[in-house]
Amino acid sequence: MAWWQWILAVLAGLGILAVGLMELCAYIARKVLHPVSKRKPLYQWPDQYKMPYEDVSFLTEDKVQLKGWFIPCDNSEKTVILMHGWGMNRSDILKNTYYLHDLGFNLLYFDFRALGESGGKVSSIGYLETRDAQAAIRFLQETRPESCKKIGLYGLSMGAMVAVSEGARNPAVNCVVAEACYYSFRRVVARWAWVHYRVPPFPLIPMVLHYVRRYLRVNPERFSPKYNVAKIAPRPVFIIHGRYDNIVPPFQAKLLFKHAGEPKEIWLVPGAKHNKCAELGGFEYKQRLSNFFRRYL
Repeated sequence: MAWWQWILAVLAGLGILAVGLMELCAYIARKVLHPVSKRKPLYQWPDQYKMPYEDVSFLTEDKVQLKGWFIPCDNSEKTVILMHGWGMNRSDILKNTYYLHDLGFNLLYFDFRALGESGGKVSSIGYLETRDAQAAIRFLQETRPESCKKIGLYGLSMGAMVAVSEGARNPAVNCVVAEACYYSFRRVVARWAWVHYRVPPFPLIPMVLHYVRRYLRVNPERFSPKYNVAKIAPRPVFIIHGRYDNIVPPFQAKLLFKHAGEPKEIWLVPGAKHNKCAELGGFEYKQRLSNFFRRYL
C-alpha cells in the first residue's frame, strides 16, 4: 500500500471515530434529558403515615401538567414544598420528611415533569424544573392563600438546585433546605457521565453539553446554584450533603456554603453517599431538619 493510501486510511479511521464519539455524546445528552426509563410508579402514600391528603394537579407556564399531594395541617399558614431528585418521584422523599406535618406545617409534594405521575417528556436536571417550582407556588397562592403565608423549600439533588434557584428569585420563599445539591450543571453532567459511562471530562463532556444546549435551546449552566445561592440572603439556607457523595463531591457543598450569605448552615453527614443523608443521618437528620424549619418558618 502506498504512503498516501495509508494516510487516507488513517484519516478515514479518525473520521469514523469522530462520528462515533459524536453519536455517543448525543446519546448521553438524550439519556439526561429524556429519562423514560427513570419514570417509576409511586410506592407509598401519605395515608400510610396516617395523614389526610388531597390529590392535586396544576399546570406550568409551558402547559405541563404536574401531579402531587397537599397534606393540610389544621389552621397552619406555613407550608413546606418538597422536591425530589432526578429519576425519583414524590414517594421517594415522603418517608424522610412526612414528620414535618406533626410540627405544624402544611406539606406539598409534587412530581417534576417527565417523572412520577406528571406529564412531559423532557427532564433537564434543573433548568426546566424551575418552572415546575414556580407553578407549585403559584398553585398554593391561588388556591390556598391562607395556608402559604410562609413558604419553605426543601429540595433533594436536582430538587435542591430548583430550591436554590426559586429561593433566589422569589421573595415569597422564607427559607431553603438544599440537600445533595450540585454546584454547577457542567460539573454534575460530567460526573454523571463518568460514573455511568466512564466518559472522560475532556474532550467529550464539552460535546455532551453542546447537545444539551442544542436540545434545550438554552445554556443551563448559567442557572447553576453557584450563581444563585448568594441571592437567597438575608433569608436562611441550610446545606445538607453526604460526606462520601459519589455523584456530587462534598467540596462542592463547601463551595456553595462559602458563596451563600448569612444566615446559613451546613452539615456534612458522616458516611453518606448521594441521596443517603436521611438514611445515614437517622434521628439527627430529622432533628436538624425539623429545627431549621421551626426556627425560620
